[in-house]
Amino acid sequence: MSSKPAKQRFDDSFYNNITYIGVVLSLFVLVCELFLFAIDFASPRPSVYLGLITYCFLPPLLILGLILIPTGALLKRKHILHSGKPRPILIDLSLATHQNAVVIFMIGTVLLLVMTAIGSYKAFNYTESTGFCGLTCHQIMKPEYTTHSHSPHERVRCVECHVGSGADWYLRYKMAGTKMVVKTFDGRYHRPTPAPLQNLRPAKEICEQCHWPGKLFSAVLLNKVYYADDPTQTPPWKINLLMRVGAGKVGGAGVHAHMYFSNEIFYVADDAKRQNITWVKTIDKAGKVTIYTTKDSPYKKVNPPQDKVRRMDCIDCHNRATHRFEAPDVLMNRALAQGAISSSIPMIKSEGVEVLGKTYSSTAAAEKQIREGLMDYYSKKQPGYFAGHQAAVENAIAEIIRLYRKNFFPEMKSRWDAYPDNIGHMISLGCFRCHDNEHKSAGGRVISRKCTLCHVIVEQGSGTSTEKNLEGLEFKHPFNDPGDDSWKTANCSDCHTGS
Repeated sequence: MSSKPAKQRFDDSFYNNITYIGVVLSLFVLVCELFLFAIDFASPRPSVYLGLITYCFLPPLLILGLILIPTGALLKRKHILHSGKPRPILIDLSLATHQNAVVIFMIGTVLLLVMTAIGSYKAFNYTESTGFCGLTCHQIMKPEYTTHSHSPHERVRCVECHVGSGADWYLRYKMAGTKMVVKTFDGRYHRPTPAPLQNLRPAKEICEQCHWPGKLFSAVLLNKVYYADDPTQTPPWKINLLMRVGAGKVGGAGVHAHMYFSNEIFYVADDAKRQNITWVKTIDKAGKVTIYTTKDSPYKKVNPPQDKVRRMDCIDCHNRATHRFEAPDVLMNRALAQGAISSSIPMIKSEGVEVLGKTYSSTAAAEKQIREGLMDYYSKKQPGYFAGHQAAVENAIAEIIRLYRKNFFPEMKSRWDAYPDNIGHMISLGCFRCHDNEHKSAGGRVISRKCTLCHVIVEQGSGTSTEKNLEGLEFKHPFNDPGDDSWKTANCSDCHTGS
């Protein structure tokens, strides 16, 4: 029998300030957790901040409170032992107070285990959500979250591509995420956020979980429309072309001949963004190896270090498959083609591209200066048109500001010219990183830049004056000065900077 007074429910060891703090903290957090659990389960939509508090912030506090309870008791017990008056801790179930204590302990333990199981599951799902990845860090991940939200992969969670399956990769990326959280608090993060080229998983483990490169496609029709600086004076130029997508499985023709079935391609890039490629190796189905180098390649006579050699996969071309920061020229062309901006407004293409391409200190400053700049131009330099069409100008300004919000993030310095896009070759080098007639083998073979390797133009021209030929047309440069053929030997990106 315990010699403890009957009115005392627990052993003397539990009566100390540390244990009191642990009990109060645990009960307070428990009540908060139950309340927030109920809100989260009843809410029709998940809340980023509710999830952050419920599953990430409060559980450690609850655990801390529970740890303080026995910690205080052990310290008090140690003090009693040193005082020379030790007394064993006895549990006497014949006493109602001890019975109640045991029942409370058992119920509390079961409740804690259930909450831990549910909380762990919810915490895992919450930290895997797009909202957690994109919204928790506010400004830092805003560019990536915004571009993801209107991309073809909008319904694909961030972790599907950036983490993938497997516990080892999950732990690796969570550790990397912890480092990013620390940098977030001390402000040492990069602006703009660098593309994670060096630590992305191979496309075979990510992209090919949904996309099947062996699917036999022959060609895809693309319809392109390009507007001149003043769309009221020059009709738009239209180009319809067949992209020879191909799978490389039959005949080795088409863009996807780069992938797996026809051959294997390895390359070495001399820069972090993989834009300057000076060494390429191909292995065909028969096992024949061909090495191509540029005249300034450091690997003309020696093999490159193995850690620099990369096997080409989806990401080498589709490097902006989700986080696309569109260029001003592309945005204005699309808005005019879709009718979001009226092509009857004089100089709207030129003026829109100019204000979108400028550098601003913040999004708020950008919106203010874009509005003021365009209103000033049309009220002073196009007063006749502006007087009768102010509503059209206002609508155009509103659309241009909307385009800016979705593609430009001055606080993080994230915009199209910070991230090269390797699909195509208009604004970035893209295909011309290798297909430039400059990569040559020892046997005299050249990686060609011939247009028809990838696409066939079946229609081109402006207004009602268009050429059509299903066999293919020779490309004509729109809006080009007569007699100027310099574009034939230059890269598109030499002139087309996007702004």
